[in-house]
Amino acid sequence: MYYPIFRGKLNELLALRELAILDIQKKFRPVIEPVKASFSPLIKTIEVLNANGIEPLIILNPSVGDLKDNFESIEKILSTTKNIKFIPTFIVENSIEDIEVLIKNFTNYALFLKGGLDQKIIDKSQSALLNFINSDISPGRLQKLKNVVLYGDFFKRQKRNADYPKESIFSELHTYYSEYSNVVGFGDFSITGEEYSESGGPAYVVTIHVSYINNEKFDELYIRHYSSEPDGTPSNPGKKFLEALSHFMNAYNTNEVNFIETEGIRQFISLHKARHFPGLGQVKKISILHHTETINYYLVNNEI
Repeated sequence: MYYPIFRGKLNELLALRELAILDIQKKFRPVIEPVKASFSPLIKTIEVLNANGIEPLIILNPSVGDLKDNFESIEKILSTTKNIKFIPTFIVENSIEDIEVLIKNFTNYALFLKGGLDQKIIDKSQSALLNFINSDISPGRLQKLKNVVLYGDFFKRQKRNADYPKESIFSELHTYYSEYSNVVGFGDFSITGEEYSESGGPAYVVTIHVSYINNEKFDELYIRHYSSEPDGTPSNPGKKFLEALSHFMNAYNTNEVNFIETEGIRQFISLHKARHFPGLGQVKKISILHHTETINYYLVNNEI
């Protein structure tokens, strides 16, 4: 099972809603860390996911954003919203004592382990439905946990869009996570990366990130980066987007890369035909949509 990790920004939530209604076998279950004080988009997303058979994991003690250290508000609003289902999830950064008072009222919960392990964390993890831990954990420590979801920040973020290479390696975790008897899934931060920022800077260069399974490299996941040419100014992002989109379409039409034909790809094709710029947030949404569906396609077709 794939557990994509999202911050609760609007375009990420919109991507999840579009993924939920796709007529495909779904082998993904999202983790959402709420970051915005407005709860309506989050609740709407949970409702759409639930209506399509998906029960997401919601982090109730966010570490970033408007709701950092605001467990009481999140728990109260979500617990009093009728007819939504989710798994309460708690970030553990330093010690289990930091969240024991938060967990005590929940029978079912998941732990998102960000710091190191100690015996108290290991003991508490035994009663968790899922335990998320970074994939760089040593094998000896990994075997002390159960119901593990391995995750990592695999997106090689650049300071400037102009610095992205033609392509970069993302991860091969999807190809081997199931080899561990106590690992039940894997996750990543998609094409956004783990680092949190409220908004992007001025677009001197527009880059489109498009994921693909590299069949010639043992099915490792790669990302192609299609960028506009630098012009030294942040003006006219729409023109820059269409330039970057044209680079992608040239690669797609010549079968330069074996992209899975996803809803995200179809949306890029539609924008290219219409010569339309939907805004940079929507561009990121489409890349997230494609990334998630690409990994889901791999799992479905490899019976993992």
